[in-house]
Amino acid sequence: MSGLHETPEEKTDSRASRRPRRSDWDDPIVRVSRGERPPLSNLKLVVILTDGIYTRLNQSRGVALWLSRRTGAEILELEIPELKGVRRRKAYTAVARLLEGNRRKARDWLTLAEGENVIRTLGQWLVERGIREGDASSLILLSTGSMPSFYNVALGYIWRCTCAAITTPSVIGTEPFDFAIVPEYDYPLDLSNILTTVGAPNLIVREELGGVAASLLRQFPPQSDRRWGVLIGGDDANYRITADWVQKRLGKVFHEAHRSNVDLYIATSRRTSRDAENSIRRLAANSDRVRFLLIASADPLNPVPAILGACDEVFVTDDSISMVSEAATAGHRVVLLRTERVGAVKRKLQKFTSALVTVGLLPKKTLWGIPRFDQGFRSFEKMGLLIEFKDWMKERRRDNMSPFAPLDDDMDFDPDGFNEARRAADWILENLGDVVHPSEDE
Repeated sequence: MSGLHETPEEKTDSRASRRPRRSDWDDPIVRVSRGERPPLSNLKLVVILTDGIYTRLNQSRGVALWLSRRTGAEILELEIPELKGVRRRKAYTAVARLLEGNRRKARDWLTLAEGENVIRTLGQWLVERGIREGDASSLILLSTGSMPSFYNVALGYIWRCTCAAITTPSVIGTEPFDFAIVPEYDYPLDLSNILTTVGAPNLIVREELGGVAASLLRQFPPQSDRRWGVLIGGDDANYRITADWVQKRLGKVFHEAHRSNVDLYIATSRRTSRDAENSIRRLAANSDRVRFLLIASADPLNPVPAILGACDEVFVTDDSISMVSEAATAGHRVVLLRTERVGAVKRKLQKFTSALVTVGLLPKKTLWGIPRFDQGFRSFEKMGLLIEFKDWMKERRRDNMSPFAPLDDDMDFDPDGFNEARRAADWILENLGDVVHPSEDE
């Protein structure tokens, strides 16, 4: 049993590959449930500007999905040009001109960034749907990541529509946007156009997981009435998953599964190294608990939603706060698997910066690397949506098998369940009527 899952992390610069085949348990690509449009909502269209990177697109799709569910708005995706080399450097250098906030500068930048076709395509979509320039409440441009957000701002100046960014774009920041959705570990400013999120918005919709989970379990039937999901990320600038880590840390999960007669459903990511993949294969081959194993580089299917829906407990490696966010959105208390760290000198510098932040000599925004993401994990833990593996093991040794930790009374927890994409969409819609973009000659 093998396959592929692109980990939902924004740490890769490669574009999403084409998916040559799909399964009925593979994750849906923006399944929109259309209903009656509320009478006070004029939103007709949400356009996602994307650079094709799946992890970023997943965040934009999550917010767009809930905007559409709330209003019936149509969702379209517009891929921006893939700039490379000198052209890309020039576009980054010139993007500061967009902060001047006028149409001419926006057109100049789009010409430099090969955006003529983007302008034409968006213009054609608006004409076909009867959306007029300056009708800010009818059209939302949505983007995740710096380069898509540059096009977002430029097109926003041209069409005078509503612009929303997910994460903080480099160079231009969040100021040019009507709405910015920023994770708290980025320590955004407390401004009216910024919504601070715990983790990352995503495309997980809890009530839809049962269908894809049932399909997965039909294809890969369990032998036990208890199932654990294991989502394994990979290597990046801060984290490392080695064959030795697989044998030691993942081996403990396998041991507990065997001891408790629990089935395992496992997926790796494209960032998982070949050595780690091979070690996982060997570990699985020697276990009678593995019912499903999806290995990166072998198959382009994404089993994450199905695994999240099918399993009682979910283990996630700490290199991916986005995967943690997905599991929490699915309603799980995530068991966090700590991976190996990269670079002794880098770790010391990160810890030194963290210590200066702790004593108040540096602002929290200066945190970087692992301590920065650990801030996000602590928020999940306070909400009862995350537990460290070592603490999870202590629970088991105490025979405390409760699947959820108590919620922190001080946390503002959504009674409908944790879902930052839904919360972001609701926030945008609550404030959409206040967005006005007068023409430059008014």
